[in-house]
Amino acid sequence: MSASRFLRRAALVVAPLACVGLLLASSRAESTAAGSPPVADTSPVVVKIGDRTVRASELRKALAGVPAFELLALGTTKIDVLHKYVDEAIVRELLVAEAAKKRGALADRGVQLQLMKALAGAVVRKELGGLGGPADVPMSEVQVYYDAHAAEYKSPERVRLWHLVVATKAEAEAALAKVLADPTREGWPKLVSEISLDPGTRKSSGDLGFVSSDGKTTEPKVVVPKEVATAGFALKDGEISKSVVQSPSGFHVLWRKGSTPAMVRSLTEETATIRELLFEQKREKAYKALVERLRTQAKVETDESLLPLPTLDVGARPVPRPAPGQPSK
Repeated sequence: MSASRFLRRAALVVAPLACVGLLLASSRAESTAAGSPPVADTSPVVVKIGDRTVRASELRKALAGVPAFELLALGTTKIDVLHKYVDEAIVRELLVAEAAKKRGALADRGVQLQLMKALAGAVVRKELGGLGGPADVPMSEVQVYYDAHAAEYKSPERVRLWHLVVATKAEAEAALAKVLADPTREGWPKLVSEISLDPGTRKSSGDLGFVSSDGKTTEPKVVVPKEVATAGFALKDGEISKSVVQSPSGFHVLWRKGSTPAMVRSLTEETATIRELLFEQKREKAYKALVERLRTQAKVETDESLLPLPTLDVGARPVPRPAPGQPSK
């Protein structure tokens, strides 16, 4: 990575620090009134520009957030890297930030929103920091989740089925004869599109997806007739049924395109994923608790009569597309 590209990334790390510092003077009264005065930083001042300072603790935090390989792009010695980082990243950002402050940037609505988001992010990070990480989720909680969702970690054997369905046995037998005479990927889709009564699969070569022995498919709302599923499992991969299959939907010609074996994902295999999930749930719960706690501490007033309504048609809802194998309405 080039030094210039790194410095742009480093600036993103340091800029919020500088911007928050500019805001402290104007927000100190509000912070004190809210019962959370800023904690005094007594570490040495390493950079001073006007009335803005950067202390050693701030610099250490900024450096800790930059990967070592990126810092190495700035120089050949540690002192070179440090000088380059301070001068090109921190000093540059402070100079621009101070200039923005003097030119009234803090009165700009966009800047105020960015500062507000930065401050909110700092509070949230501090609040959630005590949760640790996914690895800190106890194994007992992982086990409870795995047991409660055991069905999600088991996949039954499934077969991939293509079909066409017609109203009478005679039509189905005539279609089967054509398929057996021309068992190609070109002939089959043409025949399906011409005669199959299933509108949900007519344009997809009669593809029913992966079907389990009970007729359920990988599409949640699609269920294949039991007779079709049973006949499909009796075939081999790539085999076309030598006889038609009758179901309540009509008479089917089947082509088994492939299959997937039954699988069970063990607790050991899923531990990392479950920990990630549970940790995110804890973070979400902690965040909501923080917001509710702050809501009870502050007086929130909203005049709904003055709220501008969004310009959109709430009656316009997207129409869901029928799943493969599901008749359209």
